[in-house]
Amino acid sequence: YIDIAKLLRDAGASLNQAGEDGTTPLCMACQQGHLDCVRLLLEAGAAVNQAKETGATPLLVACQEGQLECVRLLLEAGAAVSQAIDNGAMNGATPLLAACWDGHVEVAQLLLEAGAAVNQAKETGATPLLVACQEGQLECVRLLLEASAAVNQAKQDGVTPLYIACRQGHLEVA
Repeated sequence: YIDIAKLLRDAGASLNQAGEDGTTPLCMACQQGHLDCVRLLLEAGAAVNQAKETGATPLLVACQEGQLECVRLLLEAGAAVSQAIDNGAMNGATPLLAACWDGHVEVAQLLLEAGAAVNQAKETGATPLLVACQEGQLECVRLLLEASAAVNQAKQDGVTPLYIACRQGHLEVA
């Protein structure tokens, strides 16, 4: 596919033209893990922080999908490491929260090394630590605790990471 993408780029295809839901070619390449396409688009000047209609940036999408090398390229290209979604059910979610939700510990480590805010919460107050506890992501919990995540930072409804781990039955996390 990279040869086709190069031909389209050379023919003047718009790098940032989004589909109906606001997904750009860069965002789609990140979602699918097409590293060569991500590199090509970034080198050609694609907008690294252009969000979809949901507010998700290419970095957040790559983090959700566990695309470690795509995340690395995006960060090197200046992606905003703590840019949060600004609408919908995931309002306030950051790339770090997305990585921890699905247990992508290597991605989370890379984000923390790049300066991601370990305690940045969603609109509901959910932090990366709380989400990792909720989902039983033991390695992410360990990583976040090593990064000094606030263990008692509660959501707006008073739920703490320990509470959610116990409610979900994740004894190894509790």
